[in-house]
Amino acid sequence: MVRWIMPTRSFVAYQALVLTIGVGGLVRCDGSKCFIPPEEEPSGLPEFLSQCGQAAAVALRLAGADLPVLQEDSLASCIAMSDNFVGVAFGDSACGFCPEACGVALLLQGLAAEFVETARCTQTLLLLVRAYSFLADGEELTEPAEPSRAVSSEDVDALAEMVFVRRGQCAAARRRELTTLVLPPPALARAGGPGFGSFAGAGGQVALLVAATPNQIHTYQPFLNLWRCYALRHGLAFILETDDTEVRPPHHRAPNWLRWFTAKKYLSYYKALLIVDPDQFVVPECWNVSIPAVLGAWAGGLYGSPDVATRDFGRPQTLNNGVVLIRASKRGHFFLDLLLEKAAWMQNIEKDQGAFDETVLEVLGMEAEKRGEEGYDSECAQYVWPNAKGNHEIALYALCWWRTAERLAGPFGARRSMFFRFADPRLVDVNHVVGARGLSESAVLHHFAGRSKDWDFMLDTFGMARRNTGNCQRVFDHVDEQAAVKRCMPGGPPVMECEPPMLVC
Repeated sequence: MVRWIMPTRSFVAYQALVLTIGVGGLVRCDGSKCFIPPEEEPSGLPEFLSQCGQAAAVALRLAGADLPVLQEDSLASCIAMSDNFVGVAFGDSACGFCPEACGVALLLQGLAAEFVETARCTQTLLLLVRAYSFLADGEELTEPAEPSRAVSSEDVDALAEMVFVRRGQCAAARRRELTTLVLPPPALARAGGPGFGSFAGAGGQVALLVAATPNQIHTYQPFLNLWRCYALRHGLAFILETDDTEVRPPHHRAPNWLRWFTAKKYLSYYKALLIVDPDQFVVPECWNVSIPAVLGAWAGGLYGSPDVATRDFGRPQTLNNGVVLIRASKRGHFFLDLLLEKAAWMQNIEKDQGAFDETVLEVLGMEAEKRGEEGYDSECAQYVWPNAKGNHEIALYALCWWRTAERLAGPFGARRSMFFRFADPRLVDVNHVVGARGLSESAVLHHFAGRSKDWDFMLDTFGMARRNTGNCQRVFDHVDEQAAVKRCMPGGPPVMECEPPMLVC
C-alpha cells in the first residue's frame, strides 16, 4: 500500500513529477501530492495520527475551559504516545512526511504539561507555538479535494487562542514568584561621598567586561582592541570572556547571555563592572569621557552610587542593554540573579534584552511597593514571549514598558530610583543605537546593534585601520588628534517620532 501525504512548504514549487531525497529515502511528488513507499515510511507517525488526531480537539476544549488535560482518562494513551515524537518534531526529520502528526504530538504535550514555575510554563508555550506552525502550515497547503484533516480549522484557531492564554498564564506564574522575593536594603554611602568617587574612595577598581564567543573573535578583534585601550586610558581593569561553556550545548542559550554569566562570576572581585558589547565604540573625540563616571554619578543624598545604571530610553526609541554598570553590592548581585533566572525562559524577546527589561520593571515595582505605592504585576511579561506564529511583538512590549516604567519611576529623563540610574541621553548619550537614525546624532558611544552590520564600515567610521587598533599608543594618538579638531558633543535632542509606519525605532 502507498500512503499519500500533503507536501510540506518546500514541496509546493514542484508542479511536475520530481524525485526529492527525503529523510529515510525517496519522496515521490506529483502535482500537489506526495507519497512515501511503505518501506520508506517514518515509523509511527501515521499510526499515531490515525489513533490520536481527534484527541487534539478534546485537549483544546478541556484547556479552553481551564480543566486539567492530564487527568482526562480518554487522552492518557495518546499523551503517552505523543511523548515519543517531541524530539522528532524539533529536529530535521520525519515531520516533513507527516507534519500534522507532529503538530498533534506537541499540542498534547504542551496542554498536558503541568507547571508552577515560569520557566516550565515557557517550555510548554514553545511546544504550542511549534505545534501551531505544523498545523497552520498544513492547513494552508490542504486543497478542497483532499481528505479532511484530523485537526480542523476551528481547532487550529483554538490553538492560536490557547497560545495567547498560555502567555498570560506564564505572566501569572511570574507574578507568584515575585511575591516570594525581598529587595535587599541599599548600602549607605561611604565617607568618600556619592557618585563615582565612592568607588575610588573605597579603594576598589572598576572593570570593563566584554564577552565574545570563540567563533566571533576574529570579527570582533579590532573593537575588542579599542575597548582594551579605553580601559587603559581610564584606569579600568579589562575582562575579555571567551569561555562560552554557559551558552554551548546542553544549555542551548543565545550567546547574548554570556556576558551576564561572566558578570556574575567576576562581580565580587571588583567595585563595579561596566558591561559593554563588542559591536560599539566610544567616538574618537569623546575618549576623555569616563562612562563609569557618567553612569555612576548620583545627585547626592544618603546613598552612594547606583546599584545598576544604564541609558534611559523613552518613546519611541528601542530599549537596549548594550552598556550597563553593575555595582558589587547586595543589590547588584540581586539584580544579576533576577536576570539570570530568566535564562531558563524559552524564546524571550531579543534573547537577553527582554529578560533585562523585565528585570528592570520587577525591581522598580519592588521599590514602588517599599514606598507604599502600587507595584509591578508582570503585565508586560506576556509580550516577552512569541505569539502563535512565533513572532515577537516588539512594539507592544516597548509600549507596555514605557507606560509601566513611567508609572513606577517617573517620566523619561527624570526617573526616581535609589536602585537604578537612568542616564539622560540628552545630556550624555552613552549608548546611541545607530540603526535608522545613523551617525548624525550627538553621542559619546555609537552602538551598531542588530543582526546585520558592516564591520568594515564601523572601523572606517572610527577612522583607523584594523591592524593599528592593537597598538594603544596609536589609538591614543588618533583619538587625541580628533579631540583637538572636533569638540565632543556628548548628548543631544531625543528622537521624537519614527518614520511611518513604525511605532518603535
